[in-house]
Amino acid sequence: MHNSSRRKVKIVCTLGPASNTQEKIENLIRAGLDTARLNFSHGTHDVHRGLFEAVRAAGKNLGKHVGILQDLQGPKLRVGKIAAPGIQLKAGDEVLLFPEGTDPRSSTVGRIAIPISAEIAAPLSKDVRKGSRILFDDGKISSEVKEVHAPEMVVTITVGGKLTSNKGMNLPGTPLSLPCATDKDLRDLKLGLDLGVDSVALSFVRTPQDVLFVKEQIRKNSNHHPLLVSKIEREEAVYAPEGILEVSDGILIARGDMAVELGAQKVPIVQKMLIRMSNELGVPVITATQMLESMISCPTPTRAEASDVANAVFDGTDAVMLSAESASGEYPVEAVETMSKIVCEAESEEQYSVHANLVPMSGSIVDSIEFSASRIASHVGATAIACLTHSGTAARTLAKYRPQIPIVAIMDNEASLRKLAFVWGVEGVLIPELVATDDLFGMVGRVLVENHRAEEEDLIVVTAGVPSLGRGTTNTIKVHQIKSRNLAHGRT
Repeated sequence: MHNSSRRKVKIVCTLGPASNTQEKIENLIRAGLDTARLNFSHGTHDVHRGLFEAVRAAGKNLGKHVGILQDLQGPKLRVGKIAAPGIQLKAGDEVLLFPEGTDPRSSTVGRIAIPISAEIAAPLSKDVRKGSRILFDDGKISSEVKEVHAPEMVVTITVGGKLTSNKGMNLPGTPLSLPCATDKDLRDLKLGLDLGVDSVALSFVRTPQDVLFVKEQIRKNSNHHPLLVSKIEREEAVYAPEGILEVSDGILIARGDMAVELGAQKVPIVQKMLIRMSNELGVPVITATQMLESMISCPTPTRAEASDVANAVFDGTDAVMLSAESASGEYPVEAVETMSKIVCEAESEEQYSVHANLVPMSGSIVDSIEFSASRIASHVGATAIACLTHSGTAARTLAKYRPQIPIVAIMDNEASLRKLAFVWGVEGVLIPELVATDDLFGMVGRVLVENHRAEEEDLIVVTAGVPSLGRGTTNTIKVHQIKSRNLAHGRT
């Protein structure tokens, strides 16, 4: 087994036909999976329920707190059903886009009629203007709007190609009025809340209101509150991310649609900017899309892919993600092992390692405590920094300062612990109950030794809310040396 337990950047793996049984998922966990992604763009509720149960069983079997991320499809702009083998479009062709399931009302003389998904036809025809660009199939085919007769549109093809059923559409430069969560998303979200997913990713986020709307749906429908991760892929989000970051529990840099919307040449700069902003705010960030794409059908990555993964690590990402590589590829386990090795190699290179030069937010006690803990641990040569935390906030805050010393979150709630499964550098240890005790620091030492995170005589740095250990009370840092008498004292 590759020593991924000390890897700081986490690995998110999408599940699918190549990883749909408990046994296959256990193999991925052994290879380095930290968070499993359920992609609700595909699969029935029964399929996702089965995957959810398989992940929980696999995690339990291997004693690992695996996070589960539900990724909602969002308003997918797609063409409708097109008869096989598809339509060959040439530059100069006029195309009539009409809602699927209706008959075209505009004249089809000299035009190729192509259905588009009915739920998007009306809002799109309101949002576009003459001259707007509409791209198809990840930007391979492009067109320009010539006339709008809502809910129908006439476009002229500028770059041709073969168009087949259900291909995606993008409208770069056109702000869209579509809701970010469709009726399907809200039904899927209800299933996720019923199952108890640890986090929910929201596709095509444009504004903070999109995020707040879904948070409100969660509050109304459930006592279970997963983290909300905003996927940054639309132009509106890329150019005004501050507000979205403030209301999100994490972000996911979705480089696929982003490349089509902005042009592939802008993606590396946007990635660096978003990671830096997220790091400064202490918002976990996942970098995704095509990271080891060639490993879908090949057992080794390209040099460019290895560089891409390593560069995301150097940029300061919290997690890197596999999509088709682990969901439907021929080498899912090898892809995870490869990603883990690249990450570990990148992290071992001290001169490139991420050193956060951040200062704590003025007036925030938890920020000041965790910032200081990070510095003290480094100065005294501590083996670990242990955060006693109920919600995980203290551990997430400490991760913001990117200490080179391992962070161990000691918690008594597994659901809260799993929410740290895509946060940089945080390892979790579950204990029966977090209670104030005379021998609090001795207890922490014992827990670290029992879980092979420290040894006798080691120095550890502990942060906690003393004396009550209540929620949100972190107020204390202690440098503690683990003594053998404390270890013996705790044994029963």
